[in-house]
This record gives sequence, structure tokens and C-alpha cells, in this order.
Amino acid sequence: MCGIAGIVGAADPVATVAAMTAALAHRGPDDSGLQVWGDWAAALGHRRLAIIDLSAAGRQPMASTDGRYWIAYNGEIYNHRELRGELAARGHAFRTLTDTEVLLVAFAEWGEACLTHLRGMFAFAVVDARERTVFLARDRFGIKPLYYVERPGCFAFASELRAFLASGLVERRVDRQAVWDYLSLGAVAQPRTILSGVTALMPGQAAMVGHDGVMVRRWQWWNLVSAAQRDFPAAGALDWEDACAGLREQLDLATRYHLVADVPVGAFLSGGVDSAAMVGLMGRHVEAPIRTFTIGFEPEHRDLDEAHPAAETARHFGTRHTAVTITDAEVEDGFGEMLRATDQPSADGFNTYLVARTASRDVKVALSGLGGDELFAGYTHFRRHAAAAALRRRLPFLGWLAPLADCFPDRLRHNLLLPVLSERDRLATLRCLMYEQRKHRVIHPEFKAGWRPQPLERLCAPVGGDLDPVSALSAFELQGYLARTLLRDADAMSMAHGLELRPLLLDHRLAEFALMLAGAHKLKNGRRKAVFLAALADILPDTIVARPKHGFQLPLMRWLTGRLADRACSALSSDVAATLLTVDYRRQACERLHGSRGPAGTRQFDLWAVVVLLCWFEENAVAL
Repeated sequence: MCGIAGIVGAADPVATVAAMTAALAHRGPDDSGLQVWGDWAAALGHRRLAIIDLSAAGRQPMASTDGRYWIAYNGEIYNHRELRGELAARGHAFRTLTDTEVLLVAFAEWGEACLTHLRGMFAFAVVDARERTVFLARDRFGIKPLYYVERPGCFAFASELRAFLASGLVERRVDRQAVWDYLSLGAVAQPRTILSGVTALMPGQAAMVGHDGVMVRRWQWWNLVSAAQRDFPAAGALDWEDACAGLREQLDLATRYHLVADVPVGAFLSGGVDSAAMVGLMGRHVEAPIRTFTIGFEPEHRDLDEAHPAAETARHFGTRHTAVTITDAEVEDGFGEMLRATDQPSADGFNTYLVARTASRDVKVALSGLGGDELFAGYTHFRRHAAAAALRRRLPFLGWLAPLADCFPDRLRHNLLLPVLSERDRLATLRCLMYEQRKHRVIHPEFKAGWRPQPLERLCAPVGGDLDPVSALSAFELQGYLARTLLRDADAMSMAHGLELRPLLLDHRLAEFALMLAGAHKLKNGRRKAVFLAALADILPDTIVARPKHGFQLPLMRWLTGRLADRACSALSSDVAATLLTVDYRRQACERLHGSRGPAGTRQFDLWAVVVLLCWFEENAVAL
């Protein structure tokens, strides 16, 4: 796990990439390297977090034996040992025990087709010094980030936005559409980023850049739905027993792969079933007690505290458990640091920052249960949206009423009227903090001057593939909320502490199989995650399974109306806030922060998202 950066066409490639990699030092505190090609003004930089083959032999950028290919790589290839054997049988020799060299040799052997051989998480760049090209790729789910900037005669890429700010390649100015989307989603929808001119390579994409700094090709090398239908076409027809047995087989295999490391591997542990299942699976494949980590809160936040159920789970599985209590004063003192760690604004992710900080004191790798709710219909809206889709199919005339839905307030239209809405409009209701009507009321006309914002619905195209409603919503959530929010935050917040975070349930073979299972198995008799729980019945005790779903929540609004209230009101009074938000909204927001509810239109969590956005602008000196 590392940080990468590179450029083609810079006036001073060495100084530029050196500044970029210095900004990524937190991602790779163990080593650094830089390679330059002066004849075409290109450079490749790397910061290393050593996980496999801890010796200096793993230093990057790494060259092939003939010097043609150079790689800078961020991630882990869990099947690198099998690939090493296959490549050795093809006549390749290896100098190191790293997965980096395996990836480099795989590229030399198979070219871009090497991607289909990889099982893991990754973002990497390969420079072909002979052809003067740069190949870029990102893993299937987008677990590891990769961003790029295109300018006339110049192309740059990096693991985080802060690298571009450090390079001076981009202005500290926002993308207005990204801000518009953020206010609804609490995160920026890819491929946009919060910075104007910086773009994300999408999950499952690859690109080729020429010696002149021009991207000559970008393509989608993997798609969840098409891959699942190709590789597991019969999974949807499995009966209950076979579905559970097949899922258990995939879970065990994914666990073995995710434990591959030359350093100790720990686990994030909450009070829920996903992390409990993960720890239980890990225990089947390791001998030493697993290191587990969780955080708790002060007594006034006990209703949100999962430290006690996490401790019960830890005792059941016999882990070496660490729980840290986070105080309100600590949050107040560290708020700016947490904002800077996000890399770009997010209303989520602070929980990952806090537990990653705790885990990083004892381990360099931790497993996470991210993806379980998306894969196995763990959210309440899976039932609600499936019921709406079924009612719409039975009563197709409801579609005739869709134009009338626009006459109703957003909350009513996007909840009680779900069966009336089209599939695209139903999907737009998910995760929405601030609907289009409300944004037009609270965003200052100055921010919208000379520009027409694109509505949220454009991001909500159905996934296709003739999936049942539950599986279709699962694919939408995996490619939407999980990618743009949970995975992006997990990477930024864990790497802020030099911790590699591995989402076990997002092993691509496991995910493809799970997606194709019948929705009726995931919501059997209305019970969420039914097939997942049944597949792990011998691991999970009834006390864990019977716990009500809680979700790992932070007392965000309590902090915001408490110790962070003055900081928040200061942000709402800033020049940036005056340009972005109407006077009425800012006044109502400050009333809410200081204990007065204000008009009913001032809701809670969207206010947290707004304050985080404004404070992020301040911390990073970014202008509208």
C-alpha cells in the first residue's frame, strides 16, 4: 500500500513529482523513490508502505530486468504467489519476493490483459521507456484511488488530490458541479473531484498516455454486472442450501487471500454481523489471536456506542482487543486534522479516521467488513425499493402519475410516492441529503450565475443486465455509494495513518457470485442478509445475529451543536459561505447550531455536510 505520482510533459519533471510524492508521504512512510526520463520530460514517483517483502528490494519505481518497463504501484495482489509460479513456468526469473515485481512481470508478459489475472486492490502506472507511453489502471471496485490532470502537452496523475495542489499544476478552485452533487450526496460523484480540472480514473478503468502528454485511450476493463453474469450465470437459480454452501466457499477463499502479508493483519470490529463474520472467518485461517480494534464514546453518547457489543464479539472469538474512548474535547482539537485527512470533503469517514488511528499503533494492515450491506441487502431501503418496484409492475398505471409527483415536496415525493416514480427517480432518492428543489432554494444565485447545474438524476441510470430488483439495487449501491463515499473515505482515512485497509467482502469473485444470488435469498421472509447469515451459521452465535442493526454512527450533530458550534458558525460566516449559501439558510443554520431549531426546513445531517464542506475549503485555501 503506497502513494504514486507521475507526469509527462513537465518543464521540471523532477521537482514537480518530488513535490507530489512529498505530499503523499503519509501513504508510504517506509521508503520513497523517483525515476526521470529527461528526453521526454517524464517522471515517476513513489512512497512505500512495506507489506510484502519488507526489504529494500521492494523499492519503487521498480524496473523490469531489461529496463524497458518501470512501475509505481499502490495496492496488494493477493494471488501474487500463484501468478509468480505461472510466470516462472513461462520462463521469467524473479529478483524479489514482492507482489510489485509479479505485477511488473505480468504486464511484460500479458500487457493490458494482465488485469484479468489480478485478484486484489490496486492503482498503478507502468512506463514503457522504449515506446514512451504510460499505462494506468485502477482495480475493479475502486478500492485504491487514482486521479489525473490533463493540460496542453502535460499529463499528471497521483493517488490523492493534495499531490496536485502541492505541484502547482492546478488552481485551488472548486468544480461547481461537484459542489452541487456533494450537497445531495455528502461526497463528490466520480469521475469529478472537488477540484476543477482534476478527474478520477473510474473503478475498473485503464488508460494509455502518449509521450506528448495526451491520453490516447481510456476504457472499462471490468464491469460488475457483465462479469457476474459471465462467470456465475447459474448462481441465480441455486436453491437455498446450494446458495449458502456456494457463498461459504467463496467467503473462505476470499479470507485466505486477504490474509496474505509479511506483517501482522488486524481487523476493525464493530457490534455488527459483517465485522463479526470477518473475524470469525479469519480465525479459521490463523493460529495467533487476531488483533481487533474499535472505538467508543463518552457516557452521554452511549446510545451510539458499539464498544460493548464489539467487546462481547471479541471475547467470543478470543481476539486481542483494543478499544479506545474518543472524547468530545479530542474531536474538537483534532477536527482540522481530520478534515485535512479526507483529501476532498466528505460527510462520512470520520469513524474510519478514528479507528484507523487506533489500529495503526499496533498493525500495518487491517481487514474491514465494507460492502456487506451493499452485497447482501443489509439496508432498510432494499425492502422499501423492492416493494415499490413490485407494486409498479403490478399496477403499471401508477407511472401515469409520475409527472404529478413533481408537484409534491421532495420528502413526500421521494418516500411515500416511490411506486409512482421511475426506476431512475427512485434511485435518486437514495443517500440524498438535499434534493434538487431545496438546493435551488438554499444556494446563492451568485454561485449559479452563468451556469446551469445538472440534476442528480443523471447519476442514477439503472445498472441493466435484467437483474431482479434486489440485485439491481445492490449493483447500484456498489457502483455508487460504496465507490464514491465508503471506499474513498476508507482509503484516505486509513492511509492518513499509514494503515492498509482491506475490504474482505469486496473480493471480486465473492462479489460477483453474491450479486447473482437470487434477491429472495438475500431478503428471505423479509430478513436482511439472510443468505449471508445462514452461510456463516456455524461461526456466528445467536447473540450476534440477534442484535438489532445499528450501523456505526458518530455523534456528529451533538459535536456540531456542542464543541464544534463556534467553528461551524465561523465557517457559515465566511466569504466562501456568503458566495455559496443564501443569507436565510446561513441564519437558520446558526440558530440550529446554538440550540434554536429555527424553521422546519433546517434539517440536521445535511447541515453537517455543509459545515464539513465549508471547513474543508478553509483548511485547504480553496476558492469557489
